[in-house]
Parts: sequence; structure tokens; C-alpha cells
Amino acid sequence: MTHYYQDRIGYLLRLLSEARTPLTSHQICEHLRIKPRTLRNDLSAYKALLHDNGVAVKSYPGKGYLLVIIDKEKYSALVSKITKDEHRHQFLSPIPFQRRVDYIIRQLLSRKDYIKLNELAEEMYISRSTLSICMKKVRKDLKSTNLNLHVKTAKGIKLAGSELNIRQAIARYFIYENDPVASSDDSKTLRKKIAAILSETLQSSQFKLTDTGFQNLVIHIEIAILRIGQCDNYEAPPANYVTLQKRDEYGVAERLVMALQQAFAIEFPEREIYFIAIHLAAKRNLHNQSVISLPDANGLFWKICHRINQEFLIDFSNDFELFQLLSLHIIPMMDRLNWGLKVNNPLLEEIKKENIKAFEMAVLAGSIIQQESALQLNEAEIGYIAIHLSLAYERKGLHPHRYNLILVCASGMGSSQLLLNIIRQRFTHSIGETKVVQLYELINTDLKDYDIAISTIDIPFKIGLPLIRVNYFLREGDLNLLAQWMNKQEPPHPSISRFFRPKLFFTDLKSTERYQLLEELCQRVTERVAVGSDFLLNVIEREKLSATAFGNAIAFPHPLQPSGNTTFVAVALLNKPVSWDKYEVRYIFMLNIRKGEKEPLKCLHESLISLMDNSKKLAALDKNPTYSTLIKLLTRDTLPSAE
Repeated sequence: MTHYYQDRIGYLLRLLSEARTPLTSHQICEHLRIKPRTLRNDLSAYKALLHDNGVAVKSYPGKGYLLVIIDKEKYSALVSKITKDEHRHQFLSPIPFQRRVDYIIRQLLSRKDYIKLNELAEEMYISRSTLSICMKKVRKDLKSTNLNLHVKTAKGIKLAGSELNIRQAIARYFIYENDPVASSDDSKTLRKKIAAILSETLQSSQFKLTDTGFQNLVIHIEIAILRIGQCDNYEAPPANYVTLQKRDEYGVAERLVMALQQAFAIEFPEREIYFIAIHLAAKRNLHNQSVISLPDANGLFWKICHRINQEFLIDFSNDFELFQLLSLHIIPMMDRLNWGLKVNNPLLEEIKKENIKAFEMAVLAGSIIQQESALQLNEAEIGYIAIHLSLAYERKGLHPHRYNLILVCASGMGSSQLLLNIIRQRFTHSIGETKVVQLYELINTDLKDYDIAISTIDIPFKIGLPLIRVNYFLREGDLNLLAQWMNKQEPPHPSISRFFRPKLFFTDLKSTERYQLLEELCQRVTERVAVGSDFLLNVIEREKLSATAFGNAIAFPHPLQPSGNTTFVAVALLNKPVSWDKYEVRYIFMLNIRKGEKEPLKCLHESLISLMDNSKKLAALDKNPTYSTLIKLLTRDTLPSAE
């Protein structure tokens, strides 16, 4: 049984096994993203094989397809095999669109020769038209790794790019994204051996790496060992290669390569020393600061603090801890940018969503670093800068108050933790300590450190805390009750409706590409509001530093710095979703916060994200996409809660 069979038929068996009634051909094809003819061909081709494994897919005219188990023991063995192979097999031909795209990229990274598109489509059991759609996204995703496709008539396609970029892409698609091959026993054994050699070399060289830097270098060496022999020619070293040879990191890299050659009986080309040296430089300690050529750290820190104070009215200039932490990050970051080494930031999306103000301050800091160094920052680096600024923000006591919560639940710990997770996801910055108790424990529990109680059962006695009674399965209305209580504890915010205007509400934008949409929307704004002549340039500059889509089909584009003397929000509701970096966007809220205004950014983001998180409000806006509907939904705290 090939992995192609396991893939599509495995999905089909799982789908049918979960259905209590027959599924129509349309339902199955829509779920698996295949055509009815493909489904019929699959069922015909594997009918005998399924029967041999104790199962059949029966067709009932007018009703659909139903799974019939003939031999439970054989069927159980089949399910077990498919499940194991799904976790073990490196090249599962995937069904979901992004998995198909990632699968194609993995194939390209793993092959030295050209791949014919017809062969790739056949291998994945998809049509050429479906493959063409996938290839558009493949090209887009490859751009983020500085790789592209080389097309040759009658031969097909293959990857083109530097060896360093290819290796970084391999690390991303095979290791950082938890591909099954990365967790194989052979891979673990190899990494353990590499880690021991690296640790010994670093200790003998008195050279320190961060824990993340150590693990990243182990992964790089693992990839290098696998790639040596596959590389016909390494690209010429960059002009600053001579500078690197004079640094301590290069000497450490030479000693490490000697130890690796002896341990693995592999000859490392000289170019591998360069690759290892830049990894060492990118994650080294601050002790080597004197050999770095970059803008003065004190001057750079002052410029960043000055601009943040100008734009956000927050003064970090006396925060010595922030100065130390930013310096520690910026100095090796300069090396990463200089040598073209990208850092992985698994916290990026969470930082962008949950630390909005800190991330915007980091974007501003990143633009200053770019101006001073002439190096292009990526949003992963900006995300790490945001972490340091968020900590500084918290040291100033500027984060919102967190409420300690006690949950009274009659069900088990699993159900209780599920409820708590839902609450934490909705109120990330508002929930502090939490505790779960049974009803009989509540009477003896010290409640003085808690602000509110939430209970899934009736409490027959007074507890001295505000109490919200909720359902076992938290519904939107239950969460809205908690939101209402929190809002009452905070000083009232002025209504955000004053930032919206009917003349800045659009439902007829024609563009279908992100930057074209921004240009069209900015053009409309400049015709209606007094903004600077550089408004569009500032919006584009901010967007290029880090995409402003936050999921939930919403994007918040805005200029890198305030433009004009008016705070406003321009709204565009799109008929069809538009690709916006990693997300699909239908709702655009273009923000402009005038200089010196402190609150609107956080207040607007919270209100707009709350709107996008509320399925009832969103449905109401989709049904009646008008300015008056939007304002009613934004100014209404909640929809009626569930009974």
C-alpha cells in the first residue's frame, strides 16, 4: 500500500467513519477538495484493496456513501497502519491547501534535479489546474526564504538560490515546523552526537552561545552533514568574508569543523567554516561588542527612546535594563542581518495580537535601526524587540490591571482547564491568577486575593465576591457577561464612534492585491481628509516592515508615523477576501492616530478585534454592510447574552 493511497483513502475512511449517515459525493469532494470523477476513480482503483483490509465503501443511490466494516480485526489493523504512517512518513501528499503547498516546497528542497509538473500533479493525485493554483502560493512562500523557481522547458522546475538560504528553508520546513522526519530516532541520535562535540568545542574555546543559538547551530550542522556531497558548487563568499576570518568566531568554527570531520569521517569544504562562523556570530554574547562595526549603542538607544516618546508619549530613556537587553539583542542581530541569517520567532503571531502597542513601538524602533544601519529588518527580529519593549512597558506599570479569578466547577479537572483556557484566550491581558475549586471546597477557601468568581453550578451561600453563573460549555453570552463586569471596573473610555465618519466608509474598492488596495484606499482618504503628502508612502513603509493583518479576516494598516492633525479610521468592506501575507482579509480598518493622542490605538484595536471575535456581530455586518450598522455594533458593548 503506497503512501498516496494512505493519504487520500485515509482521509476518506476517517471522514466516513465519523459520519452517522451516508455522505453525498458533493459533501465528500468538498471536504477533500477533489472532483467527483477523482472520487469515483479512487473508489474503483482501491475497491479490492479495501476489501482485503476488511472494509468497503458502499454507494446508496440518492443517499450517498457509507462505510461498511466487514472484518473488524483487519479494519483495525488498517487504521493503525495508516495512523502510524501518517506520523512517520516524510512525504505525505496532503489534502489542505497550505499542506499541499508545503509538500511541494519540501519536494523541491529534497531534490537536486528538475521536477516535471505533470509528474508532481500525478504524484499528489491532483489536476494540473489545482497544481497551478498551488504553485502561485509556492512562489510567494519561497520569496520569504529568498529562494525562487528555475523553469526549464521539457525538464520542469527546481529551486534556485544560495546554499545558505536553501539550508535555512530546510530547517524551517523539516525541523521548526515539526515535520515527522525531524523527530526520527536517527535524527535524534545524530543531533545528540553533534551537541556533544559542539559543547566540548565551545567550552575549550571559552565561547558562549545562547540556548536557542546552541540548538540552532546543532540543526545547521545536521543539515550540513546531510548536504555535503549534494552541493556541486558553493556560491562565491561575500566581500566581507575577509572581515569574518579575522574574528574569534572563525577560529572557533575551524576547531569545530576539525572535530566534526574526525567524528563523522567527512571532509568539510572551507565554505562550511564560513557558514558555522556566521551562526556563531549571530548568537554570540555581548562580550565581543568592541569588534562590531555598527552605530553607537548609546546613540541608537537614545534615538529609539526619543521617537517612541514623540509618537507614544512613553519615556524609556532612563530604563537601564531596557538599554542592556536591547543592546544584547541588537548587536548579534546586526550580524544576522549582515550575513543574511534569518531567525525563527515562534512567538511572532502571539506578540502581534496580544502586545499591540509594544509591537508598534518595535516597528518604529526597527525603522530607526534600518535608517542607521542600512540593513533591512524582518518582522521576526521586530517581534523580539517588541518583547523587550513590552517588559519595559510593564516595569512602568502601564499594562492594564489583571483580575484574579476563581472557578467553581462540578466536573473534572479536564473540563475545568478547558473553561479556563477559553477565558484566558479571550481575556489574555486581563486575567491574573486563577484557581479551580469544587463547591464543597469553596466554603473553606480564602477568597481575599480574588476579584471575581465564575461558577458552572448554583452556589447556595454568599461568598463575598461578584459571581457570574455560566454554562458548562462557555458560550459567547457567558464571556460577554465577564467582559461587561471588567468594563465596569475600568475608567470609562470615550466612545470610539467619534473616530469614524460616513465619508470614510467604503464598500466598492476594486483592487484585488494588498498594496493596490492600500493605494486605492489612501487615495480615497486623501481626497476627504487633510493628511500629509507622504501618507501613502508611510502606510506602505509600515506594511513592508510587518503585515498588519491579525487574523479573523481583519487588517489594520496605518502610517509608520502620524499624518495630519486628525485621528480617524477609514473602513473598507471587501466583497471577496484578499491575500494579506499569511491571512485572507475582508475587513480593512485604516487607522491614523494624530501625534500626542495616547489612548485611541489600544482602544480601537480592542473594539475592532472584539467585533471580529463576535460571530453574531460579524453576521449582522455581513447581512447589512452599512456605516450605521458598523457604528451600532461598535458602540454596543455586547449582544444579548445567552440565557
